[in-house]
Amino acid sequence: MRRGFRPPLALFAAALLGLIALLATLQYQWLGRISDAERERMRASLNARASEFAQDFDRELTRAFLLFQIDPAPAGENAASRIAARYERWQETARFPRMIAAVYFLPPGPGEPALQHFNPSTRFLEPAEWPSALGRVRAQLAAPAETSSRGGAVFVRTIATSVWEDVPALVVPAPVLLIDERTTKPDVRFMPFMSYTILVLDRDYVTGEVLPALAQQHFGVTAAPAGARTVATLKSYSTVDYRLAVLRESGGAVMYHSVADYSPAPDAAADVSVALFQVKPQDFVELASELRRFVTFRTRARNQIPNQAPNHAPNLAWLRETVTARETLPGHPGAPLSILVQPGDGAEGPKAASIAAGLAAATSRASTTASPRWRLVVQHPSGSLEHAVNAARRRNLMLGSGILAVLSVSLGLLVLATRRAQSLAQQQMEFVATVSHELRTPLAVIRSAADNLADGVIKDEAAIRRYGTVVRAQGRRLSDLVEQILEYAGLQAGQRAPNRAPVEVDDLLREVVEDARPLASEAGLTIELATGDPLPLVFGDEAALGRAFQNLIGNAVKYGAGGRRIGVRATARDGAVQVAVEDEGIGISAADQAHIFDPFFRAPEVVAAQTPGAGLGLSLVKRIVEAHGGTVTIASAPGQGALFAVTLPAFARDARQTAGAVSAAAPHRS
Repeated sequence: MRRGFRPPLALFAAALLGLIALLATLQYQWLGRISDAERERMRASLNARASEFAQDFDRELTRAFLLFQIDPAPAGENAASRIAARYERWQETARFPRMIAAVYFLPPGPGEPALQHFNPSTRFLEPAEWPSALGRVRAQLAAPAETSSRGGAVFVRTIATSVWEDVPALVVPAPVLLIDERTTKPDVRFMPFMSYTILVLDRDYVTGEVLPALAQQHFGVTAAPAGARTVATLKSYSTVDYRLAVLRESGGAVMYHSVADYSPAPDAAADVSVALFQVKPQDFVELASELRRFVTFRTRARNQIPNQAPNHAPNLAWLRETVTARETLPGHPGAPLSILVQPGDGAEGPKAASIAAGLAAATSRASTTASPRWRLVVQHPSGSLEHAVNAARRRNLMLGSGILAVLSVSLGLLVLATRRAQSLAQQQMEFVATVSHELRTPLAVIRSAADNLADGVIKDEAAIRRYGTVVRAQGRRLSDLVEQILEYAGLQAGQRAPNRAPVEVDDLLREVVEDARPLASEAGLTIELATGDPLPLVFGDEAALGRAFQNLIGNAVKYGAGGRRIGVRATARDGAVQVAVEDEGIGISAADQAHIFDPFFRAPEVVAAQTPGAGLGLSLVKRIVEAHGGTVTIASAPGQGALFAVTLPAFARDARQTAGAVSAAAPHRS
């Protein structure tokens, strides 16, 4: 039956390597796409978290700003009670009630502002000196306000900025409602009809409690224990994945940073940068509903403004409905406004269009958010998001490539192991065939001689001696073969325990040569032994070394029949003993020399010539010599004989006396 076609192993290996290369290409592309998506996801998430951080901080400022705005009220009404009510509400509802360290009130009126301090314990406004930290605030509040006209009868005036980051403080305008124009002065439009509430913020509390709490909420910074309110104390409690810092827009001073080693420069690159420390009333309610907190009205034209109750502010709902235009006012963007509505010369009072124009301008100005004072800077610990994503991509590439590389190497090793197993199986088959032949031949000779002797065919005494010689030679051949097989099996299994002792190499060589002379004589060869000066001792197993030398000489006898002599030389050189066995036989080709010491290897021409042997002799020589720390080399060419050189390390001179004591107890050849 014909066997089916079996593709070579190399074809399967090439196909698998191609598949691995395809997987590597796809992996590279997939990791690139995954890295891009991860970068965008991380950036979007970081932007959202930073924006929420800034919004939460600004929301607290805006809540304080709106809560402490005092509604318009007739002159003479107690401002302390209104501030006290708002202060108590702040303490009850605020997330960070201690953020406000002090509350000051500046009543309206011409001349030098008279500052009043709100005392929470007494609920009164007490006269106070201007703190040095509020010097710039005092100067700006005392300066004339900017004024512009719209519609002839409506005057819109900008007032001081609300956010002072250097204090830090919030300046909250509180307009005064004018009821009767007969009680006002002719230059009413130029008078500061605004009162102010000044909220001084606790800087240590903001940087030590508010910002870390928001960082913990949005970025995972571990909150510090109670009382740890300074920036330096907070550093040891930071476990944030990102590095955070809050900088002042002017000057770039670091107000807060989540880790001690992160103090970025104002122009340093960051993954995310978000503005904060702003008052944003539009984030709470519709802006028009808050206009009353910025507007000062003076009017007698109640017929133009419906539902106007005496001694009250105008109907704001009607005013908002009249706002149809949008205009831009000069001055500082985002500054609060004061709107003064003057009556006209006629009986009809101000036109609705004039009121609408003024309110439209106020709406446009008030909806413009003031420029931020602080900036939140967020950076990945690795330096940037890009660097982190690239590092993760490289790490994944290395991991994936490593797995594919291990797979490729495993495939290569599997191919090599398979080929070696096939080669070893082939050699073992050849070994079995060779051993079978080697056993069959001497056994057949011995059996034939025994049959002839037993049957009385051979009666001549000389013939009987010849038959005995043949039986002895074949028995020796069987013994040598069995010894080689057992020696190889013992070395292969590691079960042969060496009997180490100092060995006289020259004496050992003489014994081995004398034992081999009869075999060499039968082959028509002579063995020449040459030893120089007394050789150093060699520490080793004398029996194993003798077996190695016997195999070398026996190999020379077997394959050196074409010559006349076998040379055995022993010399000492460079702290070692070298034993060389040289023959004048058929030689060994360069291709076969690479495998000459492999077990079961026999050259093709040797097999063709049916030269007896199992291919184990030289393999045993190499194993025995290497077990003694030595080397064995070959120098040969076809038709020019072969030279095998065994080099063994000499026994140390300073140990010779100790070795003598050991050798006295160790067995030696006699």
